[in-house]
Amino acid sequence: YLLVICDMNQDKNTQVIYFVITGTLLAVVFFYFSRRILTPFFIAFALAYLLDPITDRLESLKISRTFAVFILMLGVFSLVIGTGLLIYPLLKLQAEHLIQNLPSYILIIQGWIQPLFGLVDEPEKIQGILNNELLKVGELPLKAVSSITSILWSSVTGMFSFILLLANLVIIPVAMFYLLRDYDLINQKILNFIPSRHREHVLNLLTEINEMLASFVRGQLMVGFLMAGLYSIGLFFCGTPMSLFIGIFAGLASLIPYLGLVLGFIPAAILTFMQTEDWLLVFGVAGVFAMVQALEGMIITPRIVGEKIGLHPVAIMLAVLLGAEFFGIVGIIISVPVVAAFNVVFTHGLKEYKSSSFYNS
Repeated sequence: YLLVICDMNQDKNTQVIYFVITGTLLAVVFFYFSRRILTPFFIAFALAYLLDPITDRLESLKISRTFAVFILMLGVFSLVIGTGLLIYPLLKLQAEHLIQNLPSYILIIQGWIQPLFGLVDEPEKIQGILNNELLKVGELPLKAVSSITSILWSSVTGMFSFILLLANLVIIPVAMFYLLRDYDLINQKILNFIPSRHREHVLNLLTEINEMLASFVRGQLMVGFLMAGLYSIGLFFCGTPMSLFIGIFAGLASLIPYLGLVLGFIPAAILTFMQTEDWLLVFGVAGVFAMVQALEGMIITPRIVGEKIGLHPVAIMLAVLLGAEFFGIVGIIISVPVVAAFNVVFTHGLKEYKSSSFYNS
């Protein structure tokens, strides 16, 4: 009789595992084919998740949640628009300045590699090809800064894309407002779908995931913006061309461990030397990155983020690349939090598996 009960429980657990795997695969397929339609809702949910603690704080001050959400959204969107209007002209100005100095940069690079031309056949042809490639590379910053305008313009060239763009501009704030206003109510309704016998266990798991994500996502965004500001200010005083662009890029790229350091320091050092031809300022750039990294490791991250999420840097890099490949910009945004949440679930599942009779028999 006991053997029959054990077999029935084992079959039931196997069915649950198959159901979860099948449901997960179907959800991934659905999200992939519906990604264009679901993108504004993902963005709205992400913003609601980030702003929910602030809304709860305002609500605790005897402010109605609806009014608190309205004030908070108005402030956030005003801040984003104001920051964009301030930063974009500065980025464009630095890019134009870089283009103006590009001929002198090309001459410097030619001086570095001129001795190598004597070692190959047809040096004039190779030099011409090199000049064309250097011109293309030099135009990249301006193209990067102007890409937002190009994307918007290409979006309005097709009627469907234009309608979808307008719909997204309306859907994101509207969906964000209702999600943020009813955030706690939605969570409670979702929790009521879980059987009461499993509710406490699932609630503990979701609480752990939420605490980890809250610490990482909200904290890492603050760390990224702080590092972007510190990089930009330090590179500006070092005379680095495109200091604002490199600083912002390096700060936000720090989501992936050490990626911001590598992708930021190399172009900053090269551009600084070509602009100033002063090795002392190049060492100053190295000092900026070393100091910001030291502040990030010893002060900023421990105080803001706390403990790390426990993911290997290679896993984070792979998650970001896969997210970008399948879901575009939304994939880049949600890839690391999704993998981090999956890591918590996997850790709990691994503990239960190791404590099961199947593992210990």
